[in-house]
Amino acid sequence: MKNKVLAIFKYHRAWNMNVVNSFSNFYDIEYLQISDYKNKNFTEIINDINNVIKSKSVEIVIFDVDYFKFINFFFIEKINCKKKILITGDDFELHEMNAITASACDMVLTGCPLSKLKYKEKGYEAHFIHFENSKIKKNTTEKKDIDVLFFGNITPERKEILEYIVKEGVNLKNVGHKEHILGVPNDELTKLISKTKIVLNLSKSRTTSVKSFVSHNAYKFYYQLKGRIIVSGLNGTVCVSEYSPGQELFFSEDEVPTFYTKEECVSILKKILSDQKLFEKYTNKFISKVYDIFDHKKIFEPINYSIKKVNNRRVELLKIPYWYLRIAAKQILLRNIKLSTLIKTIFQFDVIFTIIKNSNFLIKFLIIFESIINIFWYSFVLTLKSK
Repeated sequence: MKNKVLAIFKYHRAWNMNVVNSFSNFYDIEYLQISDYKNKNFTEIINDINNVIKSKSVEIVIFDVDYFKFINFFFIEKINCKKKILITGDDFELHEMNAITASACDMVLTGCPLSKLKYKEKGYEAHFIHFENSKIKKNTTEKKDIDVLFFGNITPERKEILEYIVKEGVNLKNVGHKEHILGVPNDELTKLISKTKIVLNLSKSRTTSVKSFVSHNAYKFYYQLKGRIIVSGLNGTVCVSEYSPGQELFFSEDEVPTFYTKEECVSILKKILSDQKLFEKYTNKFISKVYDIFDHKKIFEPINYSIKKVNNRRVELLKIPYWYLRIAAKQILLRNIKLSTLIKTIFQFDVIFTIIKNSNFLIKFLIIFESIINIFWYSFVLTLKSK
């Protein structure tokens, strides 16, 4: 009999089902989205989720934390279950925040091998997991009539590279999309990749959307390991990639050709497309490596072992920093706040008192003072905005 798992996601998106499909091979998994709890506050959502856990005899809860501070340390602490797992796909920008949140969990699952090592460095039980579609099957018999394919978010820098590639005479099919706009559906994308000779992966990720609290957006970008590399191999297609240190841990240069500049990119693409033997060499080595190291059953072996442990190793923090407490307090109080819910929001102060109880007087004063201002300011602003 499979253990029952509940995955708590932020909102509806395609990535959710990739996570669910990955776990469904080994667990009886259900899921919910916090965005569906439109008219409920922090405490009410926690109570509802605990009722779901109790009624369905859920033993393991997975918390999706990226770019959504509402699912914080204090939220996870109040969820009643035997095993708690933090899951992150974009840890590169929010690691310091996620690492504090993770101290309420029994283990961390991350889509970046470098991130896994960072958690282990802090003492966490952490594992690498990829979230690409586990139901994709290798297809090398499809006629490949697309030379180069790009899919994913198109940033201004990526747009410049893609336009340069076309200008240099490379046959590029671009099905990229702008931020916050849905891309090509998974089924259609799978077919496109299978019909493509080379998938182009661009790995630079911006850091302007959220403060990192340590570097405070000091860096223009990070070189992030992208799932495009994995999904390309799963569909029997070569991948040429912009550099990222994460992929160095998995692939050599003769498996995934790597570039830094747009000129290097074009040179590599033209070289592979003009040499059939070279193309076949990359195809065979790359696909073999992807299926060897990214097999879901193989990846889940250490994860299953950790989940079945009676006692997992948890990290005990010396203290929760002021900036984290401040963010948590704001997110707790501003959940579903309007003038009509003002009284109910004020009663959430008992939660705020709980999270700052071990802080010094100055931190208590600052958070309470700011919280009072936030309650009255945002209740007016968000009420007017809704109208």
